[in-house]
Amino acid sequence: MKEEHTLCLIVYNKYSSDQISGEDISKENSAAEEFEDMKAIKKALKEMGFQVRAQGIRNITPKVVQGIIELSPDVIFNLCESLNGDSKSEMHVAGLFDLLEIPYTGSPSFALGLALNKIKTKQILKAIGIPVPPSVLVSPGEEFKADDLTPPYIVKPVGEDGSSGIFSKSVVYTAEEVNILTKTIHRDYKQAALVEEFIEGKELTVFVVGDKEPRVLGIGEIDFSDFPKGEPKIISYHAKWDTRSPLFRTAEHIICPANIPSSLKTRIERVALKTFKEIGCKDYARIDIRISENRRVYVLEVNTNPFLDPSAGFGQACESAGISYNAFIKEIVENAMKRKNKNPYK
Repeated sequence: MKEEHTLCLIVYNKYSSDQISGEDISKENSAAEEFEDMKAIKKALKEMGFQVRAQGIRNITPKVVQGIIELSPDVIFNLCESLNGDSKSEMHVAGLFDLLEIPYTGSPSFALGLALNKIKTKQILKAIGIPVPPSVLVSPGEEFKADDLTPPYIVKPVGEDGSSGIFSKSVVYTAEEVNILTKTIHRDYKQAALVEEFIEGKELTVFVVGDKEPRVLGIGEIDFSDFPKGEPKIISYHAKWDTRSPLFRTAEHIICPANIPSSLKTRIERVALKTFKEIGCKDYARIDIRISENRRVYVLEVNTNPFLDPSAGFGQACESAGISYNAFIKEIVENAMKRKNKNPYK
């Protein structure tokens, strides 16, 4: 591929002022992070000789579609995580690129939509023998029964990402507490609640890259050492987004590479790669895992569209693997280009 003749369009989320007003701090901070993400990738691509354009979108409109058609990029670097602030629309952006027959980076629309549905993802992984925390779905109008699972429990919306709907109080010990939380999720998020057994132990994040032959770029451990005593060791909304919270950024530090035995590392890599392939991920993804006290590996979630900023997890994984950030970005684009005129789901 001749980079100097390749036009790459970076598409990222752009929020209007009304979308980030009020109490939804996550959208404001996410918008800032996504913009930094885009700038870092744009810089890397330009340094490698690519022609680069960037376009922020709020929604898919005729003007947006016409603009992409007229620009006629060779490849799209897809950083969109939502439309109009709705993460459930993330898959529609990739679907548009499929319809326009323009190759794009990252997972196809089906994988993006599937990974956002936590219960469906767990059901698929469990069916192929990948351990996931035991869980049940509590739909609006239903109640959780104490004999369904073993406490402690963690309760979260079934179809959100970015720690939305996950708070310190989301880890509870009784059915009564669970039912209070599920009703809150039904009311505030207009969706079912996922209740799962909370796995005590290390939380790891596995950085997977590639397409036909994916590989583990690195394994990082979430550092909860700065958490206050008694605070559940989870990456909550407040720890991730709320600048007014004492928990803000306390779980941001990732130890990479994680300090784990080689035998456990091999098992984690095998589970992560199998998960990546089964969900249909492409180019890059982050597989979040917990290790129980008996060293069993549990897959918590699959993040098909994580941040790629060099200061974030993937940047750390590149450093620990001994590859440059530019080489990492170039590999992603080249993999996307190889899929030109091919079925993105194969």
